Formats: sequence, C-alpha cells, structure tokens
Amino acid sequence: MTIKLKICGISTISDILELSKMNIDYLGFVTDTISKRYVKDEFINIAKKISEKPIVSVKVNGKISELIEKAKYADLLQIHRVLSDSELEELNSYDKRIILYVPASEKYLAYLNKAIRYSDMILLDSPKKGVQIDLNFARKIAKEYDVGIGGGININNIDKVIEIDPKWIDISSGVEVYPGKKDTQKVIEIVRRVKV
Repeated sequence: MTIKLKICGISTISDILELSKMNIDYLGFVTDTISKRYVKDEFINIAKKISEKPIVSVKVNGKISELIEKAKYADLLQIHRVLSDSELEELNSYDKRIILYVPASEKYLAYLNKAIRYSDMILLDSPKKGVQIDLNFARKIAKEYDVGIGGGININNIDKVIEIDPKWIDISSGVEVYPGKKDTQKVIEIVRRVKV
C-alpha cells in the first residue's frame, strides 16, 4: 500500500503552487485563529482555484454545524480536537468528508474506537502540540487500524514513521522555514522518501 502524504499549515500562494506540482495527496490549511499558521476560510477558495489537489480545512473550535459551514470550500474538514459523543453523532447529519484527530495515548483508546465509526480518516497525533508522537504507540495502533500519523515528523524521523506503514502521514512544522512557510527542499526530500 502506498502511503499518502498531507502537508499542512500552508499559508502562502507560492507554497500552494509549488506543492501542487509534487506527489502530495492533500494540502492542509489551518482556518482556526488559534494557530500561528491561520488563514481565512476564503483563502481555501483561492487554493481550490489554483490547485487540483484535495484541500483540507483544519479547525479546532466551534460547533460542528459552524465548522462544516465554514469549511464549504474545502474537500475535507479536519477537526483537531476530541469530540463529545453527541458531536460525533452529529457528524452523521452531514455528507462532508471528515478527518478526526485522536491523541496518541493509551488514555484515548476508547475514543479511537468511537472515532473510527464516524470517519475513515483518523489522524493519530501527539497529545501535546509541538511534541513528537510516540512512535512505539503509533506502531501498535497502526497494526490494528488504518490511521494517519502526525506530530513532530521531519527529515530526521520520517524513515521511522514510514516503517510503521500508516495509511497517511501529516507533516507541518517539520518542513517549514517559519510557521506557515514551507521549505521546498525539505518537502521534496520527504516526498522522495515517502513515495518510493
């Protein structure tokens, strides 16, 4: 199985244009103001006009209905927080393709088992922002579930992540010059290693 690749936290037109030429499967845009990589929802509409790659809107805060509405230009909505049972159930009311975040921790195994009933795209990511995911835990989960892996992935650890054989890999800060601006050479190297 070929591992899919999502480059997230894009905030410049030049990066959209460059990344669209590469063997990347998803382009991610953080459309929640809590992030230093924040872009307005309208920026996704621009991205859709200049890229044929599937576009992901990443949101954290807000009611499910609001998140769905604000992500109208995106192909997928990634909700990057743990949802309540009622919020998970509400997802059934919409036909939007959803990526659900699950913290990579034993403490969230029950939540993982719930989340996989509501989405075929689960992102196993570090429970703490800016901290590398526990690769041993990720390996254990990836043997049982088709999950994506994110959290502190970069050139130095990408080979260990590939060995886990996740369904997809999500990278943001590990390929940046500064928050929101991607380093094209780092992305090229990541693509080369992931897409062998």
